[in-house]
Amino acid sequence: MLALVSCTPSQAVPSGPVLASIAVGSRPGTPAVGLGAVWIPNTGDGTVSRIDPASNRRVATFHVGDAGAFYRRVCQPYGSVHSFMVTTFHVRRCDLPSSIATANGLLWVAKNDTNTILAIDPKDGHQVASIPVGVTPFELRANDQALWVTSYDDNVVVRIDVRSKQVVQTIAQPGGPSGLALDGENVWVAISRTGTVARIDAGSNRVVATIPVPCSASCWSAPTPLPVAVANGAVWVRNEGIGTLSRIDPTTNTVAATLDVNTFNGRSGQDAIAVAPSGIWLGGITVEAIDPASNRVVKTIDQPGLTLAYGYGSLWVTDTSGRILRIDPQRATAR
Repeated sequence: MLALVSCTPSQAVPSGPVLASIAVGSRPGTPAVGLGAVWIPNTGDGTVSRIDPASNRRVATFHVGDAGAFYRRVCQPYGSVHSFMVTTFHVRRCDLPSSIATANGLLWVAKNDTNTILAIDPKDGHQVASIPVGVTPFELRANDQALWVTSYDDNVVVRIDVRSKQVVQTIAQPGGPSGLALDGENVWVAISRTGTVARIDAGSNRVVATIPVPCSASCWSAPTPLPVAVANGAVWVRNEGIGTLSRIDPTTNTVAATLDVNTFNGRSGQDAIAVAPSGIWLGGITVEAIDPASNRVVKTIDQPGLTLAYGYGSLWVTDTSGRILRIDPQRATAR
């Protein structure tokens, strides 16, 4: 049973691009925006926080599992989280929940301790369905037809029908599928260990293209793609290994441009790309925006960001202190 626990006010910040600083749970992950709220997976304490964008307050917290017991069972045998190789994302198997998404009026939560996906009523947090997937979930993305789940550890991509709440397809994808993005007809999946992006046709559930992610001239390690986004007629993927952003042309299934950007800042395997009217936004030592017309970094915000999302006219950024910052992208500094 999911529990609704106490709410806390935000800590308002009076000036600059940061509009509010909001306390949530332990080790917050990538926000999900939808259903009238901003949702935060608190990967270190087994909860999901709901933020009301009208008041900038955390108004509810839903309990989804015992993160402490899960950590002791899954991660402590390795010695500590530092025992996982930094060149892999296996440390994310310790997250509870690892990812969340919204679709079809429900909140979808990756429950790593039981290898299931929960469908949750966003109004009161009660569990509508628990869907066994048989693999360790890494990331979720959803639309009104399907919920897509990657499993970095188990090398598969899982499709769930959001209406029947049943697994309808499990697609083998060797190489560590991680980040993903949807464009209505295709699912774009970062294959982190092979340095590629897979294109899955959502009509046939088949991989129809595999696109290598290049390095820049300064690349000192193999490409490690992770976050993916679709915007402005292109697919964008960030290379965690060196700090580049590649633009894929979906008409040719080739990389059209590669830009030098910030390297990611934070926990291995936790990153995102936020798509806003003002540009393609990335976290890192600073938060920065890429203009898709020129393929250049055009705006920066002098604020570290671990991961982020866009919605309700704002960027929602997980900062290094474990709070959620609401940032006005219009107040960014032009470059």
